[in-house]
Amino acid sequence: MEPELSRWLADAVPALRALRHRAVLVLAGPAEWGRTLATEVAQCLPGDGLWVSDTDPPRGMAQCTGAQARQWLGRDLSQIVWDSHSGTHPAGLGAVSGALVGGGLLVWLVPPLAAWAQGPDPDYDRLRHHAPPYRFLARLSRLLGAAAEQPPNALVTPHAAFVGAPTKPAEARQPPQGPTGDQRRAVEAIMTMRQEVRPAPVVLRADRGRGKSAALGMAATQLVCEWGSQICVTAARPAALASFWAFVTPDCQDAVVFRAPDELLRQPPVADVLMVDEAATLPVSMLTAMTARWPASVLATTVHGYEGTGRGFDLRFRGVLDARSPGWRRVTLDEPIRWAADDPLEALMNQLLCLDADPPAPGATGEPIDYRMIAQDALLQDERLLKAVMGLLVSAHYQTSPDDLRQLLDDPETVIVAAFQGADLVGVIWALHEGGLDAELARAVWRGDRRPRGHLAAQSLAFQGGDPEAARRRYLRVTRIAVHPDCRRQGVGLQLLESLQALARSAAVDAIAVSFGATPELLVFWRQAGLRLLRLGIRRDAASGTHTALLAKPLTREGEALCQSQAERFAAHWPWLLPALEGVEPEVQAQVERMMPEPYGPTADALGEADRREIEAFVEGARELAVSRLPLARLAGQVPSVVESWTRTERQLWQRAVHQGADWATLRQEGLVAGRRPGLKQLRVLAGLLVEQWSRSGV
Repeated sequence: MEPELSRWLADAVPALRALRHRAVLVLAGPAEWGRTLATEVAQCLPGDGLWVSDTDPPRGMAQCTGAQARQWLGRDLSQIVWDSHSGTHPAGLGAVSGALVGGGLLVWLVPPLAAWAQGPDPDYDRLRHHAPPYRFLARLSRLLGAAAEQPPNALVTPHAAFVGAPTKPAEARQPPQGPTGDQRRAVEAIMTMRQEVRPAPVVLRADRGRGKSAALGMAATQLVCEWGSQICVTAARPAALASFWAFVTPDCQDAVVFRAPDELLRQPPVADVLMVDEAATLPVSMLTAMTARWPASVLATTVHGYEGTGRGFDLRFRGVLDARSPGWRRVTLDEPIRWAADDPLEALMNQLLCLDADPPAPGATGEPIDYRMIAQDALLQDERLLKAVMGLLVSAHYQTSPDDLRQLLDDPETVIVAAFQGADLVGVIWALHEGGLDAELARAVWRGDRRPRGHLAAQSLAFQGGDPEAARRRYLRVTRIAVHPDCRRQGVGLQLLESLQALARSAAVDAIAVSFGATPELLVFWRQAGLRLLRLGIRRDAASGTHTALLAKPLTREGEALCQSQAERFAAHWPWLLPALEGVEPEVQAQVERMMPEPYGPTADALGEADRREIEAFVEGARELAVSRLPLARLAGQVPSVVESWTRTERQLWQRAVHQGADWATLRQEGLVAGRRPGLKQLRVLAGLLVEQWSRSGV
């Protein structure tokens, strides 16, 4: 190790610990040089460390990949080595940086800064299309290079070192002893809520590292000890609750149960108080249902952080609480626990990953709104515009993350249309070109043999919709649409869509498409925008608890034929899909049925071309049973003699699975299948026998 770096470490580490600051040491150079030097640095640092890389760590350090880094949320680490030669996973980087405690050091291995944007970066393989130079990495290189040359950070290359003298603290800062004042106020608010005759939710808001999960655990323990309460806690990711469980005393843990968000609503447990950690990662519809079922709810949410959704939670859910629970209270936790309030690494990570992006505040009210396309290069060159776009996207969608920032900048199929009122951004729509697959790949997608990245609409309509031609059509799929809260209900969203459609027509796109978690409000909006419902997912999303809807608006003659055939086929399937839809909400079902055309095609006893395609995809491909029951039932009606020749168990399986829609758990309990995979295999064989006889009959 270079003497200059050794001296810097000897001075910087004690200074960081005394100030409760965190810093970044950037090692910019070849991969092996950086890994060797990082190993030497790690061996000089005390405490638990994490090596985030595809390579083996030094002795004594834990190891994970960038994709696994989120699992370390809630842990306390004194050092992290992040190896960008193995890939720069934006969401993983943002997440794991929050595990670094005050006094800790982030050692960041990067290629030479001037060449970083040229790649390669293995994590880009998660994007369907990409090619250097990478705007996201160019921006990281510029911002990180500037920050690393300023104390308390450091930048080392094979040829030079930029290491500044660390700040010498007048006296060491002590970490909080016991609960902070913010945490005590949070626990008091929760205890007060529990005593009320008509309780209303408590919302805990904080940036990362402020101890809100710990406050939930403290409150849970106190509720059990003082009131004998039964507590249910939920979170989109159970691993995020490590801090919560650390503050629930062992004698109270039997009275505290965890339920996943979707399970919580399907099978509500007995609980006096519901605690929701990282509530902003759940959709408003789910939170509304939770607070209606448990008025005594505590919703904890990160305002800024890798989740990127806290501001959106404030904007979207506040109105629901005001209308339904006017007595709700908000407690903000400001005091950091893991690091000092002026921690330099928190500010740097917020800047690099736009974690602190907020919706811009419109100032030009009353001026006409101008709609125009934004180039990705403009976002790279204009930091204010980039932050404004990300702030709007964060406010509108509960799962916006740093991965979206990279895709926004680097996916070559991106189209961005923005609404400006004067110089102020008040709306944005982000879409991606999809589809246009060749005939061979389209057929492989239809069979379920291939799942090419980044073609959600084309793949869903070909595989689930049962038509290989759907994968050959070209789509412009809306991935995000956001309008500033002060400008909503003024037609801005619909006009953004009109502007996007004009661009799509000029690019010979067959249809505008969109996919989202189905709620009555969203279905109404997209219906008013002229889109048609083509699919509704069978399974609920584990995080959102909603069924995924896919809608489209045709722009060409081929797109019209596609949308008509897919909508009519879905309508024909609908009665057969309902048993598998896990009790779809009546309001969602009503909107779905309102958007349907009349069932079309041959009579219930005849087989049409769509039936034939779906039967073939089921027998010879990977098509699921739930979306194949209609054609399979029609097929069996064509050759009843074959069904009569089966064993009694085979006939029972066919009747229960195909005609009655029994799920796999039920079929297993009834002794008809050993499990889903063997059951599907058996049904494919039986369907194959029907097809063989049907083909011989020449029908």
